[in-house]
Amino acid sequence: MKSSRLLAGLSAVIAVGALAGCATTDSGSGSGSDSGSGGTTSQTLTTIIGNDIDSLDPQAQGTTSVMQIVDMMVEELTAIDATGTAQPELAESWETSEDGKTWTFKLKSGVKFSDGAAFDAEAAKFSLDRLLSPDTYKAAPNELAVIDSVEATDASTLTITTKTPFPALAQALSLPIAGVISPDSVTAEGNTAEQIKVPVGTGPYVYDSYTAGDHITMTRNDAYWGEEPAYQTQTYRFVTDASARMAALQSGDAQVIASPPASSLSQLENSAEQDLLLFDSSYSVQIGFNTQNSKNPKLNDPKVRQALSLAIDRDTVIEKVLFGTGTQLTGPLPKSVAGNADAEMPGYDPDQARQLLAEAGASDLKLTMVSSDGRFLNDYKVAQAVAGYLRDVGVEVTLENPTDFTTYLAGVMVDPKEATSDLRLIGWGSIYLDASQALLQFRSDQVPPNGFNGTYFSDEKYDELVLKGNGTIDAAEREAAYAEAQEYLVSQAPTMWLYQVKTAVATSSGVTGVEGLANNMFVTTWATPAS
Repeated sequence: MKSSRLLAGLSAVIAVGALAGCATTDSGSGSGSDSGSGGTTSQTLTTIIGNDIDSLDPQAQGTTSVMQIVDMMVEELTAIDATGTAQPELAESWETSEDGKTWTFKLKSGVKFSDGAAFDAEAAKFSLDRLLSPDTYKAAPNELAVIDSVEATDASTLTITTKTPFPALAQALSLPIAGVISPDSVTAEGNTAEQIKVPVGTGPYVYDSYTAGDHITMTRNDAYWGEEPAYQTQTYRFVTDASARMAALQSGDAQVIASPPASSLSQLENSAEQDLLLFDSSYSVQIGFNTQNSKNPKLNDPKVRQALSLAIDRDTVIEKVLFGTGTQLTGPLPKSVAGNADAEMPGYDPDQARQLLAEAGASDLKLTMVSSDGRFLNDYKVAQAVAGYLRDVGVEVTLENPTDFTTYLAGVMVDPKEATSDLRLIGWGSIYLDASQALLQFRSDQVPPNGFNGTYFSDEKYDELVLKGNGTIDAAEREAAYAEAQEYLVSQAPTMWLYQVKTAVATSSGVTGVEGLANNMFVTTWATPAS
């Protein structure tokens, strides 16, 4: 397997349970006959996640559970290792100019897309240009908006020029939004230049079929340039209810499930039939405020937001709602993110919360909250707990019923004028483990529809500090700018940081090689049937 694709060693994985042979059927649940004593198999691996796919277009990716699926079909120029350092993937090597604004990438030769077209610098340029184009469906270039131009110097050389220095460019090019697709595929059935529904990349798997609200199926790319994956077919099903996912694992209808019920983790730890992967991620779960709120303008006051944050007992949420599968934050960013800084985070003080709300004339708040269900471990139950704590300090909270994740995301990542909720559960982190991406969340240029700043926080001082860190070549100066930005962010309280995510994945003991990653993804690409 490719260590750069797996980000070897990136995760702290707890694998509990003996690896024993599994009993399977012929219903697409890890079954089939082996094609030999080792290597590939004709079996199907079935994985269940808690949310549907919002988009298969590589340039429109914003959800890690979908990114990990797209990444099975589409690859990027770079990958990251355990330290968040960029490693070669479709690019073999790169160098940077002295001013930090010109990057020259040497690309792998002999690589083909799954439609048979050759991968080259023109194809890489095509995909990056498409990411930067305002005409591309929901394209979100995020940090890569720093790119000024992309040139195919020759077939194996790509030159990228940035508007300002950006030391993290090589890491950022590992983002799934920078995935390289076959230029010819934009005219294939189901696709247009504006929107890709059937991604055609260089990855180890190929798109087969997708049924909205139910599943996506991929088949092995037998012409893949790297090591061949073991399973002939991989199917990802979408099931919101955690108990239903667990039942499918226990019955053999699935071999891998994301976010099993938190109450079942102890059972999984002691099971001979299932294994548990439990690993820290670079993500945090938050309750974001609508900070440009015309219906509840008092939420636009940082003092009111600080007061509400004091009402939440995070220790109890982690212990009772998550059964210990969360970690207290010591700053806005998890420790796994380069550039993280400690800050004085809000504790639990309901009396002070009431006092500060009274002083701000906000004791009569009536707020609407929305939350996903199944995207993160017990996410809706976390929202219910937060609503209860806010009610305890006198806030009238209406928690809306959950919707499927695609609908939920479309409802919270809207223009501020279209916002209908005051509080929304948000998960955010860094895919490439760097503050440049993690701090992007609150930048004013990322307010929807331009990005994923679902709090609508817009502050010139904060923007200046983050952009200073992004564009500073000197490492110490860069960290200092990021630290100041984080301290200032906590003082403005655009969100209620709750906890660092611990990602839980359960597998059948008949499957080995499922990898948990610190960027909140898990990889089934290189899984194999246990012998």
